[in-house]
Amino acid sequence: MNFNFGHFFRFTVGMVFATGLSVQAAEGPAPIPVAVAESELFEVVGRLEDDGFVFYIDRADSNAPVLAATLEVESAGKPAKAVFRAERGDYLIADAEWLKPLRQPGEYPLAFTVIAGEESDLLTADFMVTAKPADAAAGPGLGRAGWWLALPGLLAAALIWRRAQKGGKA
Repeated sequence: MNFNFGHFFRFTVGMVFATGLSVQAAEGPAPIPVAVAESELFEVVGRLEDDGFVFYIDRADSNAPVLAATLEVESAGKPAKAVFRAERGDYLIADAEWLKPLRQPGEYPLAFTVIAGEESDLLTADFMVTAKPADAAAGPGLGRAGWWLALPGLLAAALIWRRAQKGGKA
């Protein structure tokens, strides 16, 4: 059998290129949207999750958690009060109507009012929600596992084609 390195090289490069494209098409899930606001007194970090907007408040100078404070968040002129959850040490806004616009892709300015004992502060943050990627199964490409399963079939097809080119001789 006469081995042609050029054919093998082109075939291998084509497979690697095709696999690379399918891996790029199947990106992971979109990141969880996060809002971060800082002032001289407080740091507020909020994550938009399935159950609502969850916030953590810390002291800016020590990173110590601020517990049982009052937190109000305003978006598009509509305020919402966060409920402190002592068992988790966080604050939650679960108002579905208030959250609805924030679940859509876009950039949203947020204003936070924090009152902790005798201290209070007003903080702002830009909250960015990116579009969710299309389902990997609906996208182009087989994915990495698909190519590993298809590779033996492609190699067999290449060998059959090669044999046919030589007139059936080995």
